[in-house]
Amino acid sequence: MTPPTPRQPTAARRQQIADAALKVISEQGLGRFTTQAIAAEIGITDGTLFRHFDSKEDIVLAALDRVEERLFDGFPPVDPDPLVRLERFFRARAALVGANPVIARLAFSEELPHAAGERGAQQVESWKSRSLDFVVACVEEAAAQGRIPAGLPAREIGVMVLGTLIALVRFGELAAGPAAADRAWSVIERLIGR
Repeated sequence: MTPPTPRQPTAARRQQIADAALKVISEQGLGRFTTQAIAAEIGITDGTLFRHFDSKEDIVLAALDRVEERLFDGFPPVDPDPLVRLERFFRARAALVGANPVIARLAFSEELPHAAGERGAQQVESWKSRSLDFVVACVEEAAAQGRIPAGLPAREIGVMVLGTLIALVRFGELAAGPAAADRAWSVIERLIGR
């Protein structure tokens, strides 16, 4: 058990609780996700949790907000070249999930949205849609500029790019550093004819 933590401002404590919830869900799964486990993670009582949140679901929603903040920090990448934007997006996501195993396990799982109910499920769906829409827009713009072969299906390429990130996470490839992302991006570039 972590030693008790000193009193903190509400915003800081809420963030700390949300981060602890992410860690507990990631490491122990939903079956062991309890308010007691969250409280023990940061050295407070579970009663203290409910001075900051109305329910366990509200804690999970705050945890989802933390994941979203990290996933979309600096999003969308800016560059006049759509393929450079796409590469920056891919590498940024790969670096993020490679350096943050908690985000890697939760951003691509169904556990977290399941614990947060309908609102949580909708929030995670919006992450997927925003990411896929961005990739598709980059591919369509590059195709319109004649930068990639005409006729490549933009949506399928988007699914492939995001699926590659998921596969790199699932197989633990990103934990060792950026080399796996470099190799994967190189293959994607060859597949889209760049």
